[in-house]
Amino acid sequence: MAYQQLLDQLASLKPVLESGHKSIEVVSNDAPKIVFRLTGFCGGCGCTESYMDGLRDLVAEHCPEFLEVEFVEV
Repeated sequence: MAYQQLLDQLASLKPVLESGHKSIEVVSNDAPKIVFRLTGFCGGCGCTESYMDGLRDLVAEHCPEFLEVEFVEV
Protein backbone atom coordinates (compact mmCIF):
# COMPACT_ATOMS: atom_id res chain seq x y z
CA MET A 1 0.00 0.00 0.00
CA ALA A 2 2.83 2.43 0.73
CA TYR A 3 4.11 2.18 -2.85
CA GLN A 4 0.61 2.99 -4.11
CA GLN A 5 0.59 6.11 -1.92
CA LEU A 6 3.83 7.18 -3.58
CA LEU A 7 2.28 6.66 -7.02
CA ASP A 8 -0.80 8.62 -5.94
CA GLN A 9 1.42 11.52 -4.86
CA LEU A 10 3.19 11.45 -8.22
CA ALA A 11 -0.16 11.41 -10.02
CA SER A 12 -1.25 14.49 -8.10
CA LEU A 13 1.83 16.33 -9.41
CA LYS A 14 1.11 15.37 -13.01
CA PRO A 15 -1.03 18.41 -14.01
CA VAL A 16 1.51 20.83 -12.55
CA LEU A 17 4.39 19.09 -14.30
CA GLU A 18 2.56 18.83 -17.61
CA SER A 19 1.86 22.57 -17.58
CA GLY A 20 5.64 23.04 -17.64
CA HIS A 21 6.20 20.25 -20.21
CA LYS A 22 7.78 18.01 -17.59
CA SER A 23 7.10 14.48 -16.37
CA ILE A 24 8.28 12.08 -13.70
CA GLU A 25 7.88 8.32 -13.98
CA VAL A 26 9.14 5.28 -12.12
CA VAL A 27 11.54 3.30 -14.31
CA SER A 28 12.50 0.63 -11.78
CA ASN A 29 11.34 -0.22 -8.28
CA ASP A 30 13.51 -3.12 -7.21
CA ALA A 31 14.16 -2.53 -3.51
CA PRO A 32 16.43 -1.26 -2.14
CA LYS A 33 16.67 1.06 -5.19
CA ILE A 34 14.04 3.08 -7.04
CA VAL A 35 14.79 4.88 -10.31
CA PHE A 36 12.84 7.85 -11.65
CA ARG A 37 12.93 9.22 -15.19
CA LEU A 38 12.74 13.00 -15.35
CA THR A 39 11.66 14.39 -18.72
CA GLY A 40 11.78 18.06 -19.68
CA PHE A 41 13.84 19.20 -16.70
CA CYS A 42 16.89 21.46 -16.99
CA GLY A 43 19.83 19.32 -15.96
CA GLY A 44 21.52 20.59 -12.85
CA CYS A 45 19.36 23.68 -12.27
CA GLY A 46 17.89 24.55 -8.88
CA CYS A 47 14.37 23.63 -9.98
CA THR A 48 15.47 20.12 -10.94
CA GLU A 49 17.31 19.70 -7.64
CA SER A 50 14.18 20.81 -5.76
CA TYR A 51 12.08 18.17 -7.52
CA MET A 52 14.72 15.52 -6.80
CA ASP A 53 14.82 16.48 -3.12
CA GLY A 54 11.02 16.36 -2.99
CA LEU A 55 10.97 12.90 -4.58
CA ARG A 56 13.57 11.66 -2.11
CA ASP A 57 11.37 12.95 0.72
CA LEU A 58 8.25 11.25 -0.72
CA VAL A 59 10.12 7.96 -1.04
CA ALA A 60 11.46 8.20 2.51
CA GLU A 61 7.97 8.97 3.83
CA HIS A 62 5.97 6.37 1.90
CA CYS A 63 8.48 3.66 0.94
CA PRO A 64 11.36 3.39 3.40
CA GLU A 65 12.31 0.04 1.84
CA PHE A 66 13.92 2.07 -0.96
CA LEU A 67 17.26 3.13 0.47
CA GLU A 68 18.64 4.47 -2.80
CA VAL A 69 16.88 6.95 -5.10
CA GLU A 70 18.33 7.38 -8.57
CA PHE A 71 17.35 9.75 -11.38
CA VAL A 72 17.67 9.47 -15.15
CA GLU A 73 17.20 12.76 -16.97
CA VAL A 74 15.95 12.86 -20.55
